[in-house]
Amino acid sequence: MIREQTLEHTETVIEKGGASHTVAARATLQSLLNAFLRETGLGEWHATEAGWELHVPLAGQAGTLLVSVKHKSATGRHLFHFPMHWNGGEGRGAAIGSEESIAEKLVLELGRLVKDGTPERTEELLLRIKESRSRIEQFVAARQADREQLYGFDGDFLSAEQSLLFGHLLHPTPKSREGVPEHLQSVYSPELKGQFQLHYFRAHRSIVLEDSSLDGITATEWIKSELRHAAQAEPHLASEYTEADNYTLIPLHPLQAAEVLAKPQVQKLLEAGLLQDLGPMGREFAATSSFRTVYHSESPWMAKGSVPVRITNSLRVNKHKELERGVEVSRLLKTSIGEVSTRYPAFAIVQDPAFVSVALEGEEESGFEVVLRANPFQGEKANQASLVASLVQDPIPGSESRLGTIVRILAEREGRTTEAVSLDWFRRYLDMSLKPMVWLYLTHGIALEAHQQNSVVQLSGGYPERYYYRDNQGYYFCNSLLEHLNAELPGIGVKSQTFCDDSIADERFRYYLIFNHMFGLINGFGTAGLADERLLLQELRSALESFLPLNREPSVFLESLLTEEKLPCKANLLTRLYDLDELVGSLENQSVYVTVDNPLVVEVQEHAGRHDS
Repeated sequence: MIREQTLEHTETVIEKGGASHTVAARATLQSLLNAFLRETGLGEWHATEAGWELHVPLAGQAGTLLVSVKHKSATGRHLFHFPMHWNGGEGRGAAIGSEESIAEKLVLELGRLVKDGTPERTEELLLRIKESRSRIEQFVAARQADREQLYGFDGDFLSAEQSLLFGHLLHPTPKSREGVPEHLQSVYSPELKGQFQLHYFRAHRSIVLEDSSLDGITATEWIKSELRHAAQAEPHLASEYTEADNYTLIPLHPLQAAEVLAKPQVQKLLEAGLLQDLGPMGREFAATSSFRTVYHSESPWMAKGSVPVRITNSLRVNKHKELERGVEVSRLLKTSIGEVSTRYPAFAIVQDPAFVSVALEGEEESGFEVVLRANPFQGEKANQASLVASLVQDPIPGSESRLGTIVRILAEREGRTTEAVSLDWFRRYLDMSLKPMVWLYLTHGIALEAHQQNSVVQLSGGYPERYYYRDNQGYYFCNSLLEHLNAELPGIGVKSQTFCDDSIADERFRYYLIFNHMFGLINGFGTAGLADERLLLQELRSALESFLPLNREPSVFLESLLTEEKLPCKANLLTRLYDLDELVGSLENQSVYVTVDNPLVVEVQEHAGRHDS
């Protein structure tokens, strides 16, 4: 039976103004160790009277790390007790001095184990781990008093977007953020509730690239109309810049504005009068979880621009093909493929129907590229909308996750166990998220990069009511269905470069939708003590099995998940060690994949066997 209460996620409850450094160091080490275990295959599990103990042999360090386990996860992200201990050959020693020293041992061992694990790369990785840890410490210290906003039953779109204090729970450097000046962290960081005006440029149409799939509305008009609505604060905007003329307005993130102004070609356009630097104008937009996508509750669009910032592994810049992809998908959804939202009414794709940029001679991207994303979370429609990552993120010690709060309150109201409520919650969620996306993939060969941060769920009374997928970058069109998709939208993929081999689409769809998203959500129920993860894994497996009649070749997406004990999974730690930018290069070489256990086969079969006996 699952325990009904579990509020502690470390041994010490951290009071306001308490040891934020310890919280950050332990959260960082937990993510690093989980990634290390997954990607190296090292780690020996030993049953004890108290539960489980993990032994991690580090031959290059001449010893073994001994870890008492708080939650052994069927989906592969475990919770650990602190402090950890070291056995250097003479038996269990004293607790290791600091979490930082353990992290260093793990990174040095990784560098020894893998090809090209040079001292320079391990030093760089350790530096980024330290930077990420320092950033988490800053966020935890700043948000200690916001626990109700972070983890309460009620919430809204923006509070959820700005709540990811720890970031990706299976990434070694989730809050590594190179390129943001220290004195501007509070202005631009979503975790610090950053809000700021956008920096506008006025560009003559002769140098503008833009497109829109909106009915009768260009990207230029959409931008100008937003400023007209904001003109109550700055009345001169309506007449001076927002009327119909031969100029387009381009809203950039302030950090990117400084970047483009440093370009000699841009200075020449300014001198020629083809480009004007208008500076900060209009409403104050808020930073969201992606950092570079900005939101205002009254604006019809969100702006997603480039920023000269490297977050986790990647420099966050818009590629022109991605701008084209957003508009292309918006047009594609007006064809019969849009029936996915008729067949599954609670499923929606947040569209990116327009873009604008400035053309610079000889450059494929100028730095002015801005995606205009439709904003379905305006006004009251923002209530109870949350990205999935916000629901399942580990809480500041002394609180519990928002998912834990919601399920426990529902269980108390309904007089049921948390496991019964969790099962109902998860079933509803599968119906509106997993099922339409798998249907779309098997029927039309369109895979969505639906990880936890790209997934928004709107709740009603605590239960899932509607699911939204968002990301103009995250689409994969299968080569095997090129003719089918081209018949729906002639010329599809030419500008967006979205088609790929089915094997690549299988791999990415399997990782993002299943390993990252669904296993991550199941892990959130497990780590909060709400339900047995294997019960939810069985429910996920059953949902996948229901699609077997739609299975198509050459895809092995379904077959692999239902039959293979080992599967490829993205390796965030190795990708970071090799210093790969996941937004650059061919699809095949953007990140490292390793073979890991498939819990849909390994854990579900084991659980079923024990249950039958």
